Amino acid sequence: MMKQDVGANFISSGGRGAAAELDPGIEAIRAALEGPVIDVFRREIPELKHRPRPAAYDTVMNDPKMLDRCFRLFRSRPELFRDVVVDQGRQPVTLDKAVLSCGRTLAEAVALVVRASARRYFRAKLDFRSRFQVPTAKPSLGKRLVLALGLTSAPVVKKAPRSTSKSEALYLALRDYLQFDWQVLLIPHYAPMTPALVSDLGARLLDIREAAELQALAAPGATPRDGRKPLLLDGAQRLMMPGRDCLDAEVLWRVVQQMDLARLFPKAEVGQVQRSVARISAMHGDAIKVLLPVLGDDIRRFTAFVMIAFTTMGEQRFKQDFCQSGQVHAVTKLAERLARVEAPPASLELMKQVYGAVLETAYAGGVEVGAVLQARPHLKQALDSLGGSPMSISG
Repeated sequence: MMKQDVGANFISSGGRGAAAELDPGIEAIRAALEGPVIDVFRREIPELKHRPRPAAYDTVMNDPKMLDRCFRLFRSRPELFRDVVVDQGRQPVTLDKAVLSCGRTLAEAVALVVRASARRYFRAKLDFRSRFQVPTAKPSLGKRLVLALGLTSAPVVKKAPRSTSKSEALYLALRDYLQFDWQVLLIPHYAPMTPALVSDLGARLLDIREAAELQALAAPGATPRDGRKPLLLDGAQRLMMPGRDCLDAEVLWRVVQQMDLARLFPKAEVGQVQRSVARISAMHGDAIKVLLPVLGDDIRRFTAFVMIAFTTMGEQRFKQDFCQSGQVHAVTKLAERLARVEAPPASLELMKQVYGAVLETAYAGGVEVGAVLQARPHLKQALDSLGGSPMSISG
């Protein structure tokens, strides 16, 4: 097979409808992946090394985990693709908004790959039973003989309109929201959703990056019958006790469960997580008022932040800065830092990175931890000898 231009083959120059993705869009993706791009993956990923191009392509496109590995390889080591993912000037393309040699952006190419993989997965999981449906009965041998001799005319049979398969219905509902490589690992969790749920969620799907949250939203009864928003999509005010400046521990616990924030507590028992939620729900009203605006009044972002703060700072320090009256200055300084950083996507991993970095410079007793250590090197030396950290300093 001749070496192909990945820019020309990664995305189609035809229409963008579902039919266009079947031909020539998906075929263009196949041509690219079976050519120079798949060769890079075959060199770098052990499970693909000894497979021929077509088999390697099917392995990648049929398995969201493998496709995610391929995307991660492309993002982390773009130099491997510098000769095959190029623009019209034959320069390497790494930015999503950059235009490939075919005239389309890399982001459009990524979206086509994600959609093609999702379509395959949905077909494999949702249309399984239809493969074993009883076929339409054929006329008996005698009737076929009479028809063959022309002794009678064949009856006119009206074919019933072909119904849309479950996989196609879901794919068509999701298609416009399948855009990014981070969605690949969510494909198995999109599969249990109904087209109606996808329609209800709409563009908000693009703000959901956690499998646990998709599962919670797809669970029976997740959408209230009274017209209220699903819990995970509501504002952080939903966490407040009606008419009071305090958190509702029961609602906070439900959000923690639906977000699966027990992941923040390695090997923790359910009871330990519940006790932590109870401690966090004792936050002082002034601290809540300071944090809500900088966290966008988002229920998931607010819950994630306070849980990350609790696990990062420890119970005693959290209680001192977040739960006691007269300590709002510490939370205010923390809020100022939060306001200066770009809000991370609603991914627990990314929120841990961003919020953890902010919390590592948390206020202690009205003074900067970093400033204290710089001004008192003997204190830092003493802490180092004890194996302590700046987070252990209290006011």
